[in-house]
Amino acid sequence: MNNPLIIALVVESVIVVVMFAVLCWLVRGQLKLKNDYQALNDIVQGNSNDIAGLCSAALTVDSRIAAVDSQITATYEQIDDLAAKLAEVEQIDQSSHPYSGDIRKVRSGASVNELMQNSGLSHDEAALLIRLHGSKTQP
Repeated sequence: MNNPLIIALVVESVIVVVMFAVLCWLVRGQLKLKNDYQALNDIVQGNSNDIAGLCSAALTVDSRIAAVDSQITATYEQIDDLAAKLAEVEQIDQSSHPYSGDIRKVRSGASVNELMQNSGLSHDEAALLIRLHGSKTQP
């Protein structure tokens, strides 16, 4: 009788030891998973912080780009306005100006003598036109 009882106790003891070993293995695995989960959670939190920072920076850059874009648009409008004003000034009938043809001749390189002969200007008038409208390299 002792024999089956001892065998049963030994089997139960082996089962208890095996269950204890499995329990220790499971606890160890659970701790490892918990540490892995914490590490991954830290990584995800860091990535979330990085993404939040990038979104904030993107919004700042977007607002700056919008401001620069509006400044560029305003500048283009000013350039268009100035170009229109310049066109208006150029459209004024320059032919009504008594010296417009002579000024064109000076800009194309006419000399004092040529102006005097072709346009009937005095020497002083021709010299003045050349000083005012001639190229800088001309004496």
